Amino acid sequence: MYNHSEFFCAPTVSKKALNRFYSNFKAHEDELHVFAVYENGAMLVRSASEPYRTTDKREVYSLSKSFCSTAIGLLIDEGKLSEDDRIIDLFPDLCPEVISENLASMRLRHVMSMNCGHDDCVMPAMEWAENAAKAFLAQPVPYVPGTHFAYNTGATCLLSCIVQRKSGVSLLDYLTPRLFQPLGITDVKWNRTADGTCEGGIGLHICIDDIIKLGTLYLQNGIWGGKRILSEHWVKAASSPVSDNSSNGSIDWCSGYGYQFWVNARDGFRGDGACGQLCIVLPKYNTVVAVQGCIGDMQHEMDEIFRLVEHIHDDDGDENVPVLLPDYIPEPSPTRLTGHEGTLYCLEKNSFGQNSLSFSFDTENNALRLIFSDGSRRQILSAGSGKYMESTVTIPYFKPKLCDIMRSDAAEECRVACTYAVNGDELDIQIRHLTCPNPIPMKITFAEDTLTITFDEYCGMHESVLKVVGTAMQ
Repeated sequence: MYNHSEFFCAPTVSKKALNRFYSNFKAHEDELHVFAVYENGAMLVRSASEPYRTTDKREVYSLSKSFCSTAIGLLIDEGKLSEDDRIIDLFPDLCPEVISENLASMRLRHVMSMNCGHDDCVMPAMEWAENAAKAFLAQPVPYVPGTHFAYNTGATCLLSCIVQRKSGVSLLDYLTPRLFQPLGITDVKWNRTADGTCEGGIGLHICIDDIIKLGTLYLQNGIWGGKRILSEHWVKAASSPVSDNSSNGSIDWCSGYGYQFWVNARDGFRGDGACGQLCIVLPKYNTVVAVQGCIGDMQHEMDEIFRLVEHIHDDDGDENVPVLLPDYIPEPSPTRLTGHEGTLYCLEKNSFGQNSLSFSFDTENNALRLIFSDGSRRQILSAGSGKYMESTVTIPYFKPKLCDIMRSDAAEECRVACTYAVNGDELDIQIRHLTCPNPIPMKITFAEDTLTITFDEYCGMHESVLKVVGTAMQ
C-alpha cells in the first residue's frame, strides 16, 4: 500500500516554473511518473508520484541503446574494436552464402549510427531466431551503408552480439565491472532474445538515478569520480551528428543521430525510449535530465523540458508556493463489489493463460482480491479503493509488449499496483506496472451468470483490445 509520493526541490528552483512543467503534462494527458534534474552534479529536482518510486527498476525501452553503445565504446577504447571494422569480418562464420555488395561494405560505424542500409527495423527477425546475429546478416541490405537513416533496434541487438563475441561474456556481464559497478548501478536486468543475447536496443531495467549517472558520465566527458571510464574521443563521437536524419520527423528527431544517441535541436544530446523515457545531456547548462513516464507526444515533452531548464532559476518570489506533483490516485469507489464474491468463473481460452477467476474482499485493507488460476497455480491481484495495492504476478498478458518485437516471458515476474472502482455492473481495475512504463486498464462487466474481461493496452504507439468471457460455475 502507498501513502506518499517522493519529492525534492532545491531552494533555488522556481516553484512557478516547476508547477507549470507538471501541469502542462497533465493538460496533454501524458503521465510523468519519475523525474530528475541535476545541475553541476547536484540534485535540483527529483520526484515520483504514487504508485511509482525513484527506486523502481523499470524497462526503459530504446534508452537501452545508449547503454549498449557505451559497451562498444569501451571495447574501442580497449583496442578490441574499430569504428571501421567490417561487420562480415566480425562474424565470418555466420554470413550468408552469397554476400551482397552492400552487406560487404557495412561497417561498425554504420550499425552504431542507424545507417547500416536496411530500409526498416530488422529486430522482429532477430528476436525469435536461433542465432540473432545470423538472422541480422541474412536480411536484405537495399541501401548503400552510410546513405540511409532507418531507426533499427535490430542494429543495436547486433551491437550486443558483437560485445558478446569480442568479450566472451554477455552485454550485461561485460558492462557490470566496467560501467555499472564504477557508477554504483546495481540490480540491473536486461531482457534477452530467444538465443540468450541481451536485446541491446530494448529491455534494460534501471531506475531514474541510474539514468542520471549515465548522463552525468557523458556530461563529464567520460570521467566519473575523478577516474576516466570512457575516452573523450568516444564521448564526442557518440554524441555528434553522424547520420543525417533530417527527414525523420519533428525537430528533435531530425537534428542528427550519433552512436545510439539523438542530437537535440537546441543543445546537447540524449538517449530516449518509447513513451517518454529520457536521458538528456545539456552541456550549455551543465545539466542532466532524466524522465520515466508514459508519454505520447515526446516532442512536447522535449519542449517542456527545455522550457523548464531555461526558467528553473527564475526569481519568482515563490519560495512558499506548494509544488503540485502529478496525481494518479483515483477517487475511492462509491460502492463495494457485491453478489460475486465466492463465485468461480470459468474463462474461455485466452492469451494470458488463465482459466478461472474469482473474487474476495480483504476487509482489513479495504482491498478487492482478484484470484486467477491456470489450473495449477493461483495468482492474486489486489486492488485498493482510492489507494494502490501492490501485487507480483507472472500473468503474461499483464506485461505490455512494444510494437510486437519484445518477447513476453511467461515466467517473468511483474510488480503491479492496482486500484478498483465499482460502477453498477462494471468493475474497473487500473493496473499500473512498476517495472515498465505502461498502465493497462482492465474492465470486468457482469451480466447474469457471465462476465467479460476487457483489456485496453496502450503502449504509446498502438492500442489493442482483448476480451475474455467467463461463465459462473454452478
